[in-house]
Amino acid sequence: MNEFLQAFVSLLAITNPIVAAPLFLGIVAGLPLDGKRRAARHAGLAVFAILAGAALGGRYVLELFGISLDAFRTAGGLVIILVGLEMLRGSPSMIQQDAASPEDPRDRIFVPFAMPLVAGPGAITTAITLSVTYPSRLYLPVIALIAAAGSALVLWATLHLALSRQRLVTPRVERIFTRFMGLILVAIGFQIGMLGIRDFFGLGGG
Repeated sequence: MNEFLQAFVSLLAITNPIVAAPLFLGIVAGLPLDGKRRAARHAGLAVFAILAGAALGGRYVLELFGISLDAFRTAGGLVIILVGLEMLRGSPSMIQQDAASPEDPRDRIFVPFAMPLVAGPGAITTAITLSVTYPSRLYLPVIALIAAAGSALVLWATLHLALSRQRLVTPRVERIFTRFMGLILVAIGFQIGMLGIRDFFGLGGG
């Protein structure tokens, strides 16, 4: 349970649904209410597909390039720390930022909103890191997949709530939530990174 909570909080913090909500509202501004709700559902599904794909295929990509799991855990922890430090400043990480596309709002739900604004390089790296940090005997990164599903569900719920309570998503709420989640990310990133260093150099007890 503790491993799942840590994985879930990591992905939830880095996808940052509170900050994503006003971006989503701007993208779907020209759509009818039914279209906005459908877009929120599609956004959640797209984010889950991206993160789940990273969790499932990330290990094989690392093996293809000859990168050890412990080394990637250390590097992934560093990325999470850097994202968290930027978020502590009260603004979304630049790793997750991209210019909005002038295309149809429904197209922008997938690019750039789902990727890279929400499930950007930082979130993808986190999903891969979690998949190698918490392996399963079933040869599936179960914890990472459940965390990805939970994060996508929270994103969908947040976007759905934002559509009916747009005034609640104020700049002040965004800044407070971003700083808090940034602190959580820094702590989790340090823990994952230190575990990677310990195992890479064989410093574990026993």
